[in-house]
Amino acid sequence: MRSRHSFYEILKYPIEVLFIAWIMIGIGNLLSNGSLGIVYSIENDTIIILAEMLVKAGQFLVVNFPFIFLIRLSARQTGSATSIISSVCGYISYLTATMVFASGSLPSTAYSSIFGLSISNSASAALSHSTHYPLQTGMIGAFIVAMITLWSFNRSKVRNEYGLFSFISKEASVTLRTVFVSFLAGAGAALVWPYVLMVIQKVISFIASDTTNPVNLALYGITDRFLGVFNLGTLIRQPFWYGVSGGSWNNIAGVSVAGDVNIWTSQLSSTGLIGMAGRFITPYYVLNIFAVPGMILGMYTLMSNRLERGRKRIFFLIATLTSIMFGTLLPLELLLVVLCPLLFLFHLGYTGILYGLFQALHVYLGFKSTDGSTLAAMPGTFPELFSYLSNSSLTKSLIVVAAVGAVSFVIYFGATQIYFRYVAVDLFRTGDKDRLIQGTIEAVGGLENIKSVYSSITTLNISVYDPNVINVRALRRLGSHKVYETRSGYTICYGAPSKMVEIGIGKALHDDIRNV
Repeated sequence: MRSRHSFYEILKYPIEVLFIAWIMIGIGNLLSNGSLGIVYSIENDTIIILAEMLVKAGQFLVVNFPFIFLIRLSARQTGSATSIISSVCGYISYLTATMVFASGSLPSTAYSSIFGLSISNSASAALSHSTHYPLQTGMIGAFIVAMITLWSFNRSKVRNEYGLFSFISKEASVTLRTVFVSFLAGAGAALVWPYVLMVIQKVISFIASDTTNPVNLALYGITDRFLGVFNLGTLIRQPFWYGVSGGSWNNIAGVSVAGDVNIWTSQLSSTGLIGMAGRFITPYYVLNIFAVPGMILGMYTLMSNRLERGRKRIFFLIATLTSIMFGTLLPLELLLVVLCPLLFLFHLGYTGILYGLFQALHVYLGFKSTDGSTLAAMPGTFPELFSYLSNSSLTKSLIVVAAVGAVSFVIYFGATQIYFRYVAVDLFRTGDKDRLIQGTIEAVGGLENIKSVYSSITTLNISVYDPNVINVRALRRLGSHKVYETRSGYTICYGAPSKMVEIGIGKALHDDIRNV
């Protein structure tokens, strides 16, 4: 529990950066994309330039989120500039190695020109026949380099000052070791990654074999969101959104259009909507506009301290509006993975159900896009849904999406409440919850020393009469990542179990008063 919450503390800041990047892209799209129906036309060149700046900057942050995560993980664990510089050098070395050693026969989605790295003119016969780009390994590659950096940094602490390479400074030795091992890791990744892609390709082929089957669509939805948290969503989105796996259609000019998003965009701007275009997008409208706001509201209402709830009200309101207007699936999913994995699994399963349900009902609502973006794309937002209200052929789809969305709002709200109140810890009733509650009571000096107890989804706050009897070491042994004193008492960072501990302590206080 402590290690998972520690990882949450590390990843929290990059998630906040990702959230800001999403808002930047969303605002830029609203200002520059007249087809959304909110801002029809803007003649002011300054505003157009500002919108494009927001979109480009936001897309860069989203696409390179693994690098931000790498820097945060390296800096958080050591607090040293040496580890930060070493991780950057190591990451570039890792990418370069994947670029050199990766097979050129992999799908185009396997590569990405990260930081502009590429090899086009090489004296080597093996590299001269085409342009080579680094492999896109997403969060996995960043995590590997981060672990190498931390290992190298810790290794430098036991360095022999009289060794063969003692003339090299400790800082330089960390960087050299990180670069060398990262090269090896990149070469190893280039050999292993084709097998990972082979598995993903088999899943894609299975889904594409019958995209009218609700089961196949459900598998697509689960795979899409699962790969998304690793920053690898392009691997499955590109073939279905913009490739033949998503279907094909001939327009009135006889030109074949491939890909679900391309077909929807082309039909919407020409002959009208026919067929099943939009089936790979429809659930996003429910998730962004209804389900995620339900989960956000559920998390907000779990905050039992009214003053704290009032202080965070604006943030939760912004998060809700951002989800509705721009979508916040990726930041929320990363939060769920590190804070409450079981709730993330519920989210994956429900996403699959939505895909299967809409396919079974033949309800389709697509995403209009012409830029070919995948990682930083914003399908299923309210502005786009609003732009379809005037399209009579979409009336049925809009009504069904709204109905399913309303139910989904309630389900996500309820699932959030149930998870944090009843199943965040000790799901199989082994007694861990009771031990955690009793251990916390003893560590803060017993029930008689507790004034009040409050909680949020990540922390427990206890106000005591005598702070001198607080046993911080005992709280840390129980699983708290951090314990610190505030004006309202002691904040104990238990992570997801915090609400259950508060409920348990509250019940013990109530029973104690009744016994008296």
